[in-house]
Amino acid sequence: MNNKMPFDPFAMWKDMYDKTESHWSKAVDESMRKEDFSEWMGQFLSMYLQYQNMIKQSTENYLEQANMPSRADISNLASLIVNLEAKVDDLEEMIEEDLAHQINNLNVTREVNRLKTDVKNLDKKLDEVIILLKESTTREVISPVVAEAAVTKEVAQEEK
Repeated sequence: MNNKMPFDPFAMWKDMYDKTESHWSKAVDESMRKEDFSEWMGQFLSMYLQYQNMIKQSTENYLEQANMPSRADISNLASLIVNLEAKVDDLEEMIEEDLAHQINNLNVTREVNRLKTDVKNLDKKLDEVIILLKESTTREVISPVVAEAAVTKEVAQEEK
């Protein structure tokens, strides 16, 4: 049998990486520390920002001509919807409070009407009591007078 391992490209790649990584790391580190690299990076970022602005403007122009909303339009619409929802919530709360107040007023009105009816009934009963009291006091006053008159009449008849 053969103890040799078959050719492994990944092992060879890892070995090459391990040997060259530290050298490349030092070279890149040294080049990044130089002033030229900083200038180049600044120019590159400036060009990238110009390119990005150009793409943004051309996209906005295209969307505008295609009559499609841009990201800013959708963002504005979203904020308007949020504000509208807040106003609807406020109106809903006001309506609920108004309905609760109206229901409370309706209950108070019903209670006042019930109290008026009760007071009228009590007033009628009180009138009846007053009439009965007047009748009873009249009877009490009349009864002794009638009794005295009857006695006087009997006495007068006996004398005849």
